[in-house]
Order: sequence, then C-alpha cells, then structure tokens
Amino acid sequence: MPMQAKWTYNSLGRKIRQLRLGSPKTSFQATALLLPAASTSRQLYRPGRQVRLGVTGRLAHHKLIRLASKGLSGTSSSASSCFSPSPNPAPAGTAAPGSGRRIMVGAHRGPEAQQAVATTVAANSGIAIHPPQSLGSGPVSPSCIYLAMAQGAVVAPDLDYTVVLDMLHKNAAANLDESQGGGVVLGLTSPVGPTASLDVVIGQLNFKRLLACARNKLWWMTPEWRTSTWALPPETQFLLAEMAAAGPYALLLPLIDGDFRCSLRPPSKKSEGANGELVLRLESGAPDVKGSRWSSALYIGASWDPYELVNRGVAAAAALSGGARPRTAKILPPSLDGFGWCTWDAFYSTVSARGLAQGLSSLEDGGISPQLLIIDDGWQMTDVDPPMRKTPAADLADKLHVEGEPRRLLEATQDEFFYESQEVMAETAAQLRPGTSAGTVMPTLANLGPQHPPYSHSHSGSADLIDMNSMDSASLAAAAAGGQQQQQKEGDSGVGISIADAVARATAASTAVAVAEPPPQQQSMAVAPRSSAALPPSAVTPVSEAATAALAIWVARASQKVAGWLMGIATAGFLIFYQWVVEPAPPNSLAVKAFAAAAKGILRPAMLSFYATASDFTRRLTSVRANGKFSHPDAGPDVDWAGVPEALGTVVAHIKRKFGVRYVYCWHGLPGYWAGVMPTDDGAAGGGAGVPGMTAHIRYASPTPGVLEIEPSMAWNPAVLAGVGVVDDPNRLYNAMHRYLHDCGVDGVKVDCQAGVGLIGTAMGGGAALSAAYQGALEGSVARHFRGNHVINCMCHSTENLYRMTATAVARASDDFYPRDPASSHPHIAACAFNSVFLGALLQPDWDMFHSKHPAARLHAAARAVSGGPVYVSDKPGEHDFALLHTLVLPDGSVLRCSQPGRPTRDCLFADVLRDGKTLLKVWNINPVTGVVGVFHLQGSSWDRVRRKFHVHDKAPKGLTTEVRPYDVDTFRPTSTGAPPAPVPSDAPREFVVFSRNTGAMRLLHGNEGVQVALHSGEADVLSVARIIHVGPVAFAAVGLSNMINGGGAIRELHYDSGPAAVGAVTGGGSRAAAAGFSAKELVFTMTVRGYGDLLAYCSREPDVVLLNGARLQPEVSYSYTSGAAMEPPLAAAAAAAAGSAEGGSSAAAVAPAEGGRLHVDLPRISDLESTLQVVFRSFD
Repeated sequence: MPMQAKWTYNSLGRKIRQLRLGSPKTSFQATALLLPAASTSRQLYRPGRQVRLGVTGRLAHHKLIRLASKGLSGTSSSASSCFSPSPNPAPAGTAAPGSGRRIMVGAHRGPEAQQAVATTVAANSGIAIHPPQSLGSGPVSPSCIYLAMAQGAVVAPDLDYTVVLDMLHKNAAANLDESQGGGVVLGLTSPVGPTASLDVVIGQLNFKRLLACARNKLWWMTPEWRTSTWALPPETQFLLAEMAAAGPYALLLPLIDGDFRCSLRPPSKKSEGANGELVLRLESGAPDVKGSRWSSALYIGASWDPYELVNRGVAAAAALSGGARPRTAKILPPSLDGFGWCTWDAFYSTVSARGLAQGLSSLEDGGISPQLLIIDDGWQMTDVDPPMRKTPAADLADKLHVEGEPRRLLEATQDEFFYESQEVMAETAAQLRPGTSAGTVMPTLANLGPQHPPYSHSHSGSADLIDMNSMDSASLAAAAAGGQQQQQKEGDSGVGISIADAVARATAASTAVAVAEPPPQQQSMAVAPRSSAALPPSAVTPVSEAATAALAIWVARASQKVAGWLMGIATAGFLIFYQWVVEPAPPNSLAVKAFAAAAKGILRPAMLSFYATASDFTRRLTSVRANGKFSHPDAGPDVDWAGVPEALGTVVAHIKRKFGVRYVYCWHGLPGYWAGVMPTDDGAAGGGAGVPGMTAHIRYASPTPGVLEIEPSMAWNPAVLAGVGVVDDPNRLYNAMHRYLHDCGVDGVKVDCQAGVGLIGTAMGGGAALSAAYQGALEGSVARHFRGNHVINCMCHSTENLYRMTATAVARASDDFYPRDPASSHPHIAACAFNSVFLGALLQPDWDMFHSKHPAARLHAAARAVSGGPVYVSDKPGEHDFALLHTLVLPDGSVLRCSQPGRPTRDCLFADVLRDGKTLLKVWNINPVTGVVGVFHLQGSSWDRVRRKFHVHDKAPKGLTTEVRPYDVDTFRPTSTGAPPAPVPSDAPREFVVFSRNTGAMRLLHGNEGVQVALHSGEADVLSVARIIHVGPVAFAAVGLSNMINGGGAIRELHYDSGPAAVGAVTGGGSRAAAAGFSAKELVFTMTVRGYGDLLAYCSREPDVVLLNGARLQPEVSYSYTSGAAMEPPLAAAAAAAAGSAEGGSSAAAVAPAEGGRLHVDLPRISDLESTLQVVFRSFD
C-alpha cells in the first residue's frame, strides 16, 4: 500500500511527521513527534528504536480498541505476555458483541459508513472491538475520546489517529483487562530485572500546555504550569495536557501497582524535554522490596471536556491503585454545611477547655454561632523519650554525679531554664518564614511565645522545696504571668520581642525575686513556710537556715535563667545560620549534604534536644485519653497534664449545651501523634510509658530520593532522627482512640500527618504497603465510630494516601493558611483551586481555615464561599471581623455551600495565575439553582521550588481585567464534542443573568458573551449566574441574596405554574382572600429561599403580586421593582469604564442594557430561615 510522509513543525517548534496511507476510503493521517537518536544512561532507560512509518491497515473504531496482536502493539513478546488480552478475544474480523453504532464527532460521513469501515479494518488488522466501559463510574460521556495503542504509540482513532503518547518504551504494553472506559492503562517490564526503583522514559507526549499537580513537600502538592516536559517538577502525580487550543485534552496519571508507587518527572536533559519526553519513576520505598513486572503503571485518557476527563480518569486510577471510590459515590458529612471554628491558630498546642469556651463565646458575642468545633493538636496525652525529658542542667548534674540537695535545687528550678531559653527562641521563631522547614517546626513559639512547659516526667521537682518557697514562687509566677501575657499580645500582633527585651525581662524577674526574697541579713521569720504557723516553735526553721535556703534557691534560679538565656542565644544563632545557609541551598548542594551528615552524626543529640524543647514533633502518644487541660470546663493550659484526671466527655457536653455546637471533631495523627506511639517495653525508648495494650516499636525513616529532591530537610526530620513509634496493629489503635472519643460525645476526627506513614515505609516493606494498612484501618474505624462519615484527611497529598480513601470524603486541598506570611496568601488560593481539579474527583476539597481579621481576609472569604468545601476560621478570641463573617454565615450557624468542588474555569486551567502577570484566576461552581464564578487577582507571589518557600516576585502587580461568561459555569455549557459552537442569532433572547457582587451590575447575556471584571492585586469579585426562564412574554431569573457572598446559594428551589388559579395551587398556605381576586390567567414563579436580607431577581416586567409565605407584600415597603438603567448602577458603569482602560484587558462584547428590571425583596429573619416567595404575573396572553 503506498505511503507518503511529510515533515513539518507544530506550534511549539517541535518537528513532527504526518503520514498518509492507502486509498481515499481507508486513508488516515497520523501525527507523531520525532524522537532524535536516543542516548543511553546507566540508570535511565530509553526506547531502543524509532516508530515505524507505516501500519498494516486502518486501525480503529470509535470505541476502545483492545489489541490481540503483538505486531501492532509495538512490544516484545515477553512484555506482551505479562499483560495478556482477555481469555476469549474476538476472532479476527469479528466485532465483539454489543459494539453499538458509532456517533461521529465533527465527521462528514454517516455512522453506518464509519462502522462498516471500522469492522472491515478490524478484520484485516486482527483487532478485537469492545464496547466501552467506565470502571463502574456510569455511562461514558459523549465528550470522551477513545484511545488505542498502535505502532508503539497511544493514539486517538476518532481524531484521525492523532498521537497522544508516542515512542513508548519497548517494555511498555497495554493492560488489556484494565484499559476500559476509553482510556489506556500501560504496564511495564523492568529492563534490568528485579529492582526497588526504576526510571524509564515512558514516551513522548504531544501537547501544547500542561497543568501538573506535583508534591512540593512530603505532605502537600502544588500546581505548576509548563510548556515543556523538561520543566516538569519531580513527584508529579497528575498531568493534564492541552493538545490544542480549547481541546482536546489528555490526562496522564501514574498509578500504584502493588507495593510500587509511580510518579512522573522530567528527563535528565533539556534537549530531551524539548521533544516532550516523559520519565516514569516506579519505586517501592524500601530497598528490600523489589519488582520486575508492573501490570498497571500509567493511566492515559482523552476528552473534549477536561472535567469529564479528570472525573473519569481519576476514578479509574483510584480503582486500580487502592480502591478509593469517586466523590459522587461517597457520603459527605453534614458538618460541611455548618460554619466552623478551629482552635489551631488561636491556641496552637496550648489549647484547653477554657480556651474552647473563650473562642466560642467571643464569636457568639458577635452573633456567630459555629455548628462545628475542631479541637486541634494539644488535647492528647503525649511525652518525649526519657533522654529528652531533662534540661541541660539536669543532664549536666547526671554527668557530674550531683545528688542530694543540689540536685533537688536544679530540678525545682528547671522551669526557669525552660522559659528563659524559649523566650529568646520565640523571638527568632517569629522571624522565620512560615511554611519553610524551619518555620514550621515551632508554630507555638513563633505565634504565642513561651508557654507553660508541656507535661513530661522531668517536671516533678521537689515538693518540699516548692512548699518552702511558696511565697517566692507565687511572686515569680505573677511576674512570669505578666511577661507571658505581654508576650502573647506581641505574638498575636505577629511581632516578636527583641533579645534586649528578653534580657530586660530577665533583669526585671531577678528584681522581682530580690524584692520577694530579701538578702539574708534582711530575712526574718516571714520567709518560713506557710504551714509554719501550725507548727510548734521548736519546729520552725531558724532564720539563718531559711536565709541560706532562700539564697541557694535564688542562686539556682539565677543560674538556670542565665543558662537558659545562653542556650536560647545559641539556638537562635543556629536557626539564623540554618535559615540563610542551609534552607535555600539546592537539594544536592554541599551545604545540604554536610548538614544532613552532621545532623545524623555529631549534631544529632543537639537536634533532638532542640526538637524536644521547641516543638511537638518528637512527642509520642502515651494514652488514647485526653490530658488534664480537659479535666473540667474551666481547665486552663497550665494544668498538670497527668496530675489531674481528664473529663473530655464533660467538656464536650458543656460546649454543646452552652454554645449549641452540633459537631465536635478532635485532631490526631495517622501514626497516633507526630512521633507515633510510645513503646510499652521498659527497655525501649519510651521507658515503658506507652499506651496500655498497644505494642509499638521505634522505626527510623529513610526518605526516598524523590522526597529529598523536593524537601531536603526530610534528611534531618524528627522522624529520621528520633524515629516513629509504629504500632503492630493500627486497627487496635484507631478503634481504642475513636471508641473513647465517641463515648465522650465527639462526632468526628481530623487526621493529620498522613503522608508521614509512607516515609516510615522505608523500614517496613515500603510506603505503599504500610500506607495501605494504616489507611484501611482508619477508614474502617471511622465507619464504625463516627456515623455520618465525619473525618477530614490532612497532610495527605501522596497518592499512597489519596488512592486508599475508599469511603472518607473530605481532604485538605493545600498546605496551611499561614497568617504571618503575606507571601503565602495568594499561592494558597491557587493551590486549593487547581489541586481541586485532581482531588475533587475523589473527595470534597477543604480549603483550610482562615482569619476573618486579616489583610487578606476578604480574598480568602470569597475563595471559601465558592470552594464547595467547609467554611471555618481559626480566629483568636476577640479578633474577628463580624461584618465579613455575616456575609458567609447565617444566624443558625449554617453556610450557603456550593454543590461541587470549586475548580478553575476552562480558559485559565493552563494559565499561570501567580506568575504570568496577565491572568486572573476564575473559579466556577454551582448551587441548587444558580451558578457562581469567583474572580481573584493572585499575581505577585508563589511557592518557589528552588528556594522552597513562598516568595514575592512582584511587589506591585498591575491591575488586570478578565471576562466572565455564563459558560464559565461548566454545567451551563453544552456538551463538548469538538464541534464549533453553533452561532447565536442576533435576535435570540438572552439566556442568563450575571450579577457582580462588587459593582452591583446586573447584565443579560448569551452563554458565550462576557462581562468585564477589573481587579487590583489581592482583590476578588464573586458573580452569580442565573438561567432566565422564558414563559410566553415573561422572563424571570432568581439571582439570590445580595448581602451574602454566595447569594445564589440561598435559592434552594425554583419552579413555575400557570393557569387560571396558579396562585392558589402553589402558595401552600396563602389565604383564600388574598387569592380570591386572581381570577385572570396567572403565571407564578415560586422560590424556596434560605436566609434573610435583600433578595434579588430579574423580571422582564413588573410583577402584579409578590407573596411571602402566603402573605401579600406591599410594593415599595417590602419589595421594589426598578427597570431600565437600574440594571447597571453608576458604580458598575464606572467599573466597566475602568476595566476598559486597564492594561492587559480583553474587549468584551458590547451588551446593551436589556429590557426589564430588578426585583428587590426584603426577606425578614424568621426562625427556620426558610421562606417561600411567589412572584405573580397576571393578565397576559
């Protein structure tokens, strides 16, 4: 058969070939990228041949092609045999039963002719044609593009055999049994035999632009936008490719195969990335877990609809990788619909029962009643290992064999050392950038300053000494309390104290001691113990002995203060060195390697001491019960953790009864606590202080090369230096903890540090294997103990975690909200939005807490309103913006939550909304009746993968303009099939109303018409999009409550009735007297509305009657109608003029003010917040 080849260049300058083969009836054109001669590397394996220029015949059919011939798959016989076709493949030349008629997309031939050609070609090619399946996710969308393998490439037969992934590795083959639902699943055979880790150039991707979701930390991932695979970040877990402008789209998802986790990464040379080469990494995470054959390593799919593609592809990938079900098949916890308050930023790990009441009472004073309370880290019983329980002074006493009274003095005064060192460290911690490896180690110190030392076995002291010096201790405690309150104020403002202040406070404290403890010559019987009054005179301590004892204590305290101050100074110097030398160094630099070696060697004791003193990350769980800070409703942060029995159940019952909280969640880590569970073995690290009934062993993590590449500090992470206490049976741990919480009235859990279990997998059979055990145990326990699926997954952005979430339905969408780091506010929202493209297929993304009183509060409030996830804050008591909160929260504590995960609109999916200087982020979502689009100006700062921190790269981003169209709400858009949109007649009635909350403008638009939105840096606007209902001469649209950010969410239901007595049919309680006069023909639009305030609707003419819950409203009193120019108020006109002059703005189609006007209805606040509103039109034909 004659063949013609033509060489050309695509829009990105890549050399491509175009092939034409055969007669006019069977000819096709295939596009494939040219791969230059492959070079070899010891660890990187590349294809060993070029794709042949030719095929044996037309290969395809619109449905999924399963190959029955190794000659067409382009693989060796050994590779093909690993992933064999179905046991009973269709005979050559026979279409499989059930292969239905073909519906061509944008084709010029009829479906019958296409089917005849496909069947004939299948007979000549030995291809079995099977009906499409979707791995249990429902019917396949018409937007789906079915893929097949041919000649060593993944192609789209329906698109003239356009190549999606070319020049596949010679050991790659299609997994015929799993390649369903339109996608192709690739398997791989190792070219080097059994291995624990393998990098393979899997093929060459045909694309225009890329959106990648790649891990930037062990715990989290961020979005990245690329035009070259060479710039692709390592640890890429999700890759969406735009193959041409406005589609089609391709999706590549690395999978988990048994004990091996796959990820995508860039090629080793820039020249190879220019050709679109992709490297697939397969690793078990444990050197002794090896494999040589992986039947499911990479999923590839294609579609004209990117959201359909992601939902279908991620569901298939999860089913193959760990059994996670799609979000639409899961139960969403009802707590999502309630406003929440989280204790983390308010108290960090110092949270107590008293703090819970303070936070909730403060919100209640402003008319906000949270339905959800999250008790974050700080409620559990934990401790450090015995060697870390001593201060350096006590450790020195051990080494010098100090015993007797001097030792008792050291133990009784060691809190002086603790506080003084922490006060100096707090200043340094406050200057560290949050989100960096150093900045995240000391959140409590950085934000609240030095606190009462957490419980440990070392803080026992001498009861006699403390009692003898009670007067002096009280004086010191008062002085210390004053200093702590001052420090907390400064911490609240985000400004740390100075070292000079620390010295001054130390001097002031010494002065206070001097006043409370006069010199020996001034001492009298007044310094005797308080109990001395009850003693006989012979038992009273002589003056000289009391003075000597007081002097000894004074000297011990002063020594501890000086030693603590020196230790704080030394630690501060170390942190400054780390921040400026080690933190920004490249992963494989000499600075990083040298510090990693020192941390595991000579610096290890000092590092462990630092972690134990300044953070909670080396503490281990010692009980599943709460600590003494929850012993009664008024227990504060300074209560002895172990000395007072806990009463969490009493505290929870009090909170629910007093504040009306419906749901209480408690935080815990996936391994129990940050450093796991304390071993119970007396000879182990915990000294026998572990959780009763739990067998745990210390395991030391060894981060994988990929993790070290993105986060080098994992080499000296506490899990590496101190190890993690891993229980033998996680089922027992979760069942015991969750049973206790359930019995205390707790409704759910927030489960943190999940990806860390994969880190420990290096010592326990691999991360994928260990994560499967822990996630499975967690899912099972949650199902047993927390009815309603009440769980928030957190720090879980490894596919080892995500693909195991079989039933849990909520997960955090991004790294933390860092209130003290201005550079993090914009990247946080971008990460939430773009990560939700991936995560939203499996879970409802949680965009994290924020602060209502913060420079970026309005930006974040708008983001939470369109996110579709929970809305909760972590305000400190007394630090609230109630005006802003009332635009999010209804009086009963509920929120107007959107129905789906908020995701970027199609036109900005592949645009860098943080760095390109021209693109505004648009996030779309839907409500029960309306749609919504949030617009955000996020340019100027981003996560810097080289510096590994949030970085401001543009201090003064310019104002930007964009267009918002009704079709930005993707569910309003017609089904994407690749065909050009049908033109809209100029006289066609407009179908949508768009309302801007910022400007108050209301415009009538066709689906593809746009309105301009102009924003300055850090600003946001939220636009409601409502369909117009046309009934005869009347047009009506329900927009929503203008006083709420997502006001369209207030419209819960909308329908209309017409007829002679339409009002009587739908009022549902309207009086007959009110309806008696409505004898003419009537048209009634009935809305169910949740909330109160200004309800906005569009009417093509003024309504005759407006009824609220059956009662007739008076015009100009309870409602008003304005027409004409009122559709666009002066504020909106000024904004539109500004938008037209803004740089970088695009020209929106001129939209003339439409006929009709606004209907404003003043909805009163009623007890259940749900109203029925009827708008009646009369006397029309």
